[in-house]
Amino acid sequence: MSGFWLKILAMISMLIDHTGMVLFPQMQGLRVLGRLAFPLYCFLLAEGAVHTSNSKRYLGRLLGFALLSEIPFDLACHNTALWMQSQNVFFTLFLGLAACELLKRFAPERPFWSLVGVAGLAGLAEALQTDYGAFGVGLVVVFYICRTSPARGTILFTILNTGFSLLNHMTLQLAAPVAVLPILLYNGQRGRALNKYVFYWVYPIHLLLLFFLRRFLM
Repeated sequence: MSGFWLKILAMISMLIDHTGMVLFPQMQGLRVLGRLAFPLYCFLLAEGAVHTSNSKRYLGRLLGFALLSEIPFDLACHNTALWMQSQNVFFTLFLGLAACELLKRFAPERPFWSLVGVAGLAGLAEALQTDYGAFGVGLVVVFYICRTSPARGTILFTILNTGFSLLNHMTLQLAAPVAVLPILLYNGQRGRALNKYVFYWVYPIHLLLLFFLRRFLM
């Protein structure tokens, strides 16, 4: 399975999840299907950290869409244009990529301080209350560190996810390791070419659409 199809699968899972969250909260099965999205995006981000030719531009793109998506996220998830108690997942992915870049540049010579930096970025995710918080940043780092051994990465992911789910009483999140199967089927190839911004724009646009559907149809 190529990176293109992993992106498609992650996007479909995300759309199902958010549709259930916003329009059909009583249909928990939709939220279960949506548990695939985040680990797949984290895995793809770790792969992107390895292969990107311009880390600064990659970070800037994530941060830009994090800022752009915040109002749509707050409207869809909290029914208000500004909700400071939680931030959208692009902020988590931005911090996760920053952690990977820190490891890439400094871990070989300064492993201890690199880990301190990663812990600091995870702590920042918690302080900002980004979606998935420190767990999200940690998951990106796990996939990055285990990039040459996907099986090891999926085992660590399953352990981390179980702990995160139980500590936060998130029973539905226990279904997330289903994402292990497509990750292990990944063939290391980029796959079909498609403008990368399509996958970025889907996030804020679909959240706005869901907000308006809830507002005018329910």
